[in-house]
Amino acid sequence: MALAAGLIATPIDDAWAKTKAAKHKAKTTPPVQINPVDELEIIIGEAIVQRAALGGADPDGAPARQKLAELALRAARSAERALSRGDENLFSSYRQQIQSQFEGTLPGLEKMSARGVGAADYALGTFALHGILEERNVERACARFAAALGKGFSGAKFRHAQCIEESDPAGAYALLREAADSGHVAATERLGRICLEATPPDAACAFARLERAAKDGRASARTLLGWMYAEGIGGKVDLARAAKYYSEAAKMGEAAAHNNLGELYEKGRGVAKDPRKAFEHYLSAADAGFPPAQFNVGRLYAAGKGTPQDLAAARRWFGAAANAGIIPAQRILEALDQETK
Repeated sequence: MALAAGLIATPIDDAWAKTKAAKHKAKTTPPVQINPVDELEIIIGEAIVQRAALGGADPDGAPARQKLAELALRAARSAERALSRGDENLFSSYRQQIQSQFEGTLPGLEKMSARGVGAADYALGTFALHGILEERNVERACARFAAALGKGFSGAKFRHAQCIEESDPAGAYALLREAADSGHVAATERLGRICLEATPPDAACAFARLERAAKDGRASARTLLGWMYAEGIGGKVDLARAAKYYSEAAKMGEAAAHNNLGELYEKGRGVAKDPRKAFEHYLSAADAGFPPAQFNVGRLYAAGKGTPQDLAAARRWFGAAANAGIIPAQRILEALDQETK
């Protein structure tokens, strides 16, 4: 046909090959990843500039306020990503900076929401959930996450799944799968836990999900993997591998991992028996507020195991554990009281 005459300069097969190659390149080229700490510094640096611009040539400061609202949205998403990876320290830094740099940005986010921006609803939900820039309100947060998802913001799937977990378990599970498949680390770990808690446990599913979450930075996923190997869930007991996972998670500050690693050192399971190291790991977890470890520290102080005997310290730690609901700690305290009468 005549209309095709002008297209013959490039052979059809060659054009198709180039188009396919371009699409393949677009799919396989990984996006540029910004270090999460650098991301925080960039956001705060830009926020400082915009705050300085308020009250300048524009008496209302409308452009600067709009930009601050957009930066608050970006900060909320980055804070949630840090939390998804289990980086509590980075999340805490985001919380502090958002509180100090983005006061007064909620109205701007509300306007963006009214214009149909689902990411703005997600940011408002994040702030309501964590009590940032406003009082904590889980019900309001869940309404925001639902609105964000309704407006097409897929990043709200994990939080919305949490909101409907009791009222719509099947819907929540479907959303968790979609979130995990899109790379949400906390959703991936949650699916691993669901597989682990099934009756009977689906060990293959749990390993697959937890190993993915561990690779993506979740210390708690490493702790769960360590426990699975220590207990022989889905296979033979492998204490050396359990100790490896516990050690990795403990280095990342995971209190449960410190406690479990302490047990291995106390009993000489998978590692050389070392009461001193056991006490040190128990104490790290106890200082972080982990009740089972508080009980273990009290127990080792009472016995003088791995540390000099100190009954006063033992009482303090047993008391902390008892207040947290550890029943054996309360019984030991009662027994010690009987001995002193």
